[in-house]
Amino acid sequence: MIYRIEITPFRIESCSGPDSYKIGDHVVIRSKEGLDIGRIVTISSDPEAEVYAELERLAGQPDFERREELKQYEEKCLLELKRAVDEFKYSMKPVYAHCQFDEERVIFYFTAQKRLEFRKLHRFISQKLNKRVVIKQIGSRDYSKLFGGIGPCGRNLCCGTFLHELRSISLRMARDQKLYVSPGKISGICGRLLCCLNFEEEFYGGIPDYKYSDEEEETPLD
Repeated sequence: MIYRIEITPFRIESCSGPDSYKIGDHVVIRSKEGLDIGRIVTISSDPEAEVYAELERLAGQPDFERREELKQYEEKCLLELKRAVDEFKYSMKPVYAHCQFDEERVIFYFTAQKRLEFRKLHRFISQKLNKRVVIKQIGSRDYSKLFGGIGPCGRNLCCGTFLHELRSISLRMARDQKLYVSPGKISGICGRLLCCLNFEEEFYGGIPDYKYSDEEEETPLD
């Protein structure tokens, strides 16, 4: 089976493993980078799926306790990065730190208005923590996914509740649904086009000759 494992809000790994696991299970995986722990979000048997990790085992109580300990360490790492950013005067906002389960490396995520060159910062924080460090820039959609909020529909953000992967959204999707409005009216709090524009994309793509009608139609209840 092919499992999609959510390691962080910004990272999902495809893993192969036996069919003894279910969605929602927390598992330990092994990739070329080492060991990590995450939650199964989707399961498939697609033979063409690209796999980058192996599912090692179901996570147990000792793993959860270790994960909680690492969360405290991650908070300290994030604080160290914020201090370094202030010291070097980088125009960036560190928002998340993830320590790999085997502690081989720490991955930082930040937001910024533009692409940045931060080799000096990378070298400094690597030496400070005495670990392999990865620093990644995320966009406004990922930022909204992390912190959540209320969308224009009045509901909790889709990205912060049930969307595990953020797909590309285009104005064509709005035109296919005859939503001839300004982009501002179909944009979320992240400033990007609403993720829900993609929800009916498969329907319209599968029926290319579908015609809209202003007439009301009744549909059966069963």
